Amino acid sequence: MLLDEVAPGVWRAGSKYVNWYIVDGGTEGLTVVDAGFRGYVKKLDKTLARIGKSRADVKATVLTHGHVDHVGMASELAHSGATIFMHPADFEIAADPTSVKNEGRVGKYLLYPGISAFVLHSVAKGALLPTDFPPFEPIADGETMDVPGNPTVTHVPGHTDGSCVLEFHEHGVALVGDLICTVSPVSGRRNGPQILTRVSNKNSAKALSSLDLVEGIKAKIILPGHGDPYLDGIESAIASAKAVGCR
Repeated sequence: MLLDEVAPGVWRAGSKYVNWYIVDGGTEGLTVVDAGFRGYVKKLDKTLARIGKSRADVKATVLTHGHVDHVGMASELAHSGATIFMHPADFEIAADPTSVKNEGRVGKYLLYPGISAFVLHSVAKGALLPTDFPPFEPIADGETMDVPGNPTVTHVPGHTDGSCVLEFHEHGVALVGDLICTVSPVSGRRNGPQILTRVSNKNSAKALSSLDLVEGIKAKIILPGHGDPYLDGIESAIASAKAVGCR
């Protein structure tokens, strides 16, 4: 069970394949960012207990985008009292994962070292189970959210239409969802920050363009949906992702 404190009051949870995060907003409670696969709920209570918390402390769950590996526990967290937040452009894919239409053909990637393990993990953790996406509140570009930790939202379309980055200023972290990863779940590539492979993106060219939208982020700690934290700030992460390009 993965649980690392990656900044004061910020924990990375999930698995070696997919991250979700916990942000402690002090007396206001917790904000969970992203919700992993549906099967991750089996370890949710134990994960929260390790930092002395419970589901009752989770006041908000903010989803960086609507893919099945980021929204899986949303319904359970909603049932426990958390308000769910997401950009409305991703409602269709969150409610019906079969509606996802990405570029690139899966066959091209079948020999990549990461894809078989990721697919097997996805199926084992409930990616093919019927969805039960809960009601949610919309988030918008430029908004500072009234949730524990008060993140600022930057809308970064490309990976999905509604992908967003969340900067928690007081915690010094930026949670970038799948705009940037430090390990590709498909290719297994680990050579620094990158955008995801074409088969994972709705529009890879737009994802690359969206990197420019986060240039103003001040946080030094960049927390991706896949892979380890990146500690050298957003400018370095952007430069790396642009150098790697679309694959």
